[in-house]
Amino acid sequence: MSKQVKRKEASELQYWLYSVGNFPNNIIFMMVGTYITYFYTNILQIPAVMAGTIFMVARLVDAVTDPLMGMIVDRTNTKMGKYRPYIIAGAPFLSIMFILLFSSPNIPQSGKIAYAFVTYIIYSLAWTIVQIPQLALPAILTNDLAKRTRIQAIFQAFGSVASLVVSAWALPILKALGGQENAGAWLKFTIIFGVISAILFILSAMSVNDVDVYDPDMKVKERQKTSLKETFSVITKNRALLCVLIAYGTDMFAYQISNSLRIYFFQYNMNGREDLITYIGYASTIVGFALVLFIQPMVKRTGKRMGIIAVEALAVLFTLPMLITGMTGAYAVSAVMFTYIAITFTWTINNMLSRAAVLDSANYAQITTGVNGTALVNSTFTFVNKCCQAFSMFFGGAILTATGYSATLEQQTPQCLKSILLLCTVGPILGYVASIIAMYFYPLSRQGEVEMQKTLDKAVGLVTDNELTI
Repeated sequence: MSKQVKRKEASELQYWLYSVGNFPNNIIFMMVGTYITYFYTNILQIPAVMAGTIFMVARLVDAVTDPLMGMIVDRTNTKMGKYRPYIIAGAPFLSIMFILLFSSPNIPQSGKIAYAFVTYIIYSLAWTIVQIPQLALPAILTNDLAKRTRIQAIFQAFGSVASLVVSAWALPILKALGGQENAGAWLKFTIIFGVISAILFILSAMSVNDVDVYDPDMKVKERQKTSLKETFSVITKNRALLCVLIAYGTDMFAYQISNSLRIYFFQYNMNGREDLITYIGYASTIVGFALVLFIQPMVKRTGKRMGIIAVEALAVLFTLPMLITGMTGAYAVSAVMFTYIAITFTWTINNMLSRAAVLDSANYAQITTGVNGTALVNSTFTFVNKCCQAFSMFFGGAILTATGYSATLEQQTPQCLKSILLLCTVGPILGYVASIIAMYFYPLSRQGEVEMQKTLDKAVGLVTDNELTI
């Protein structure tokens, strides 16, 4: 019997270098999620409900482009590998669209609405080109399911630095560049971080050039025709993916609606205490790097299913202090900051576990259907991510409009203030509960992960001595 040898896995250094790519990823995603509604309503002077419509229309486009991109990546096999070509080529395009997204052309109001529609949709396409291969790439870094969670922890740690920049430094930087009501300040900010993002995306992709390589066996696989129905079976017949997408989606919706309204909450409900946002950013960064040490041992003990259920239950409890004190009309800074910082902790853990669970669900589908569709599976994650961002901003914008929000008012009406509070608390609580229910039906317990790991070790990425070239 010939001896089996595992394919080359990435080194510890490569885990960290690859993960640097989440800094530009989060800079762009968090800036859009946190400030694009504010930019549209206060800089472009677009009604909040119209801004929400723009986000929803873009999702209709994504429903086609995201899975298409996933299938294209899965079938890619170049001398530069499967994933890196799209990240390297797409990064400058994404950075340019990021800059245009936060630009305010000197044109009539109707033209600005059209400009916002076009730039947001093209930006979303550019983000698809870069993020789908970026999220699928860890599948080739290692087959170890628990170690993948650690990679996601490192990945999210660098993302937390970007979150710090957005939540803690964005407003002070904008102020230094001319102020958050100054269109030129937003343009300068995005030019600076757009250029930085393009460079870091490319360096991140280049760091795994000896892991993401040309696969000579893929030509053999290409001869085995796979129908469209069989290709999509990695999604349609994937209970694990369905559960984790619902769980992540509802949690992401909860986080995004609170995140997109954060600046409104601290400016109006907290009487101009935007300075407190800085501390939330620092907490996110500390938590992100601390979890690199603890997440892999935790997952080995609890599994992803119980881990997500536990942190979502904590998120419900952590949101109550802000809701209870807010309903009294006397906002306690300690209660508000406790909720925001604690939710940062639970969301960070859930984000890591969910991203790793999506990769697990790709393996789950490969084992149960015989089809390898890692990028296609990850395209659903990207699509859900963008949908949650859009739904939250559309929903938030519609509620703000319905309750009388006006960017020209120094202080909003009591009805509007109450709606902001409820959107930042009750909305998320409902999302956390839905996430718990979804993960209850997730088919992979910790024991299931162990069994799947054994199957992967036997069947995935192994070559024999007879196949090795000496």
